[in-house]
Amino acid sequence: MTRPTIGGLSRLFWKMAGAGNDFLVFEGAANVGGREAETIRRLCRRGTGVGADGVLFVSPAESAGPVREIRLDYFNADGGPARFCANGTRCAARFGVFRGLADPDLVVHTGWGAIRATVREDGNVTLRLPEPIALGGSLATFDPEGRRVEPRAASLTVGVPHLVVFCAGEVEVETLDVAALGPPLRRHPGLPEGANVNFVSVRGGSRLSVRTFERGVEAETLSCGSGVVASAVVAGAERGQVPPVAVATRSGSALVVDFRLEGSLAHDVTLTGDARFVFEALLNQEAL
Repeated sequence: MTRPTIGGLSRLFWKMAGAGNDFLVFEGAANVGGREAETIRRLCRRGTGVGADGVLFVSPAESAGPVREIRLDYFNADGGPARFCANGTRCAARFGVFRGLADPDLVVHTGWGAIRATVREDGNVTLRLPEPIALGGSLATFDPEGRRVEPRAASLTVGVPHLVVFCAGEVEVETLDVAALGPPLRRHPGLPEGANVNFVSVRGGSRLSVRTFERGVEAETLSCGSGVVASAVVAGAERGQVPPVAVATRSGSALVVDFRLEGSLAHDVTLTGDARFVFEALLNQEAL
């Protein structure tokens, strides 16, 4: 039976959230062109649309083994595709189990690679990232007027590019004007594709607090899973944080990052956190 569509997308969708990152979830493969990208932008717009940080398309994937696998196609709120979204991948894994597409131990195929996931009965999901995380170089930081300032930022890739900036001195991450500080760093001249920018305060007992300005959303989000991973790995390498590292996000939800450092590489990286169903609904033409 063909599902009714609106703006090129199925009318039936689910709203999910992972540690405060919220998504519209559609069952089926992505087929996003110009028209559908504009629909995504309209639906993700808060106030006039449903409101979300991005859109997930979840579909069965061909499996060569005993584990049933799903495919995730992810699009940012600006309608553009992205290789990876960690919070979105956790939500996709739980959605796949909920819809009977996969078992609780599954593989999620993303633009970054095949990611093993475990969905727990309490709604938490653990991801095992597909490759070691390599620590990158150090880059200058800029203020809203484009002037170079200290401290410097660590650059690295967790599926997508990230900058990690530690708060200096007595400054706490909760007091930062992320809306002003994020844009000049998000478009850092040393990173032609741009980057998500993570501002970090180090706490005691292997704990961090992180706020993230995300490219593609072009605003601070309540959480960024890959940014949390990036922040924890840099904190382990440069600040002596011993894994597993618990990371408090802007939403109030905590994520846990585990890894094993060998030189400039973090191996066996996992991310654990919640993936929540918010509601199920049908799109109306007036949403566009």
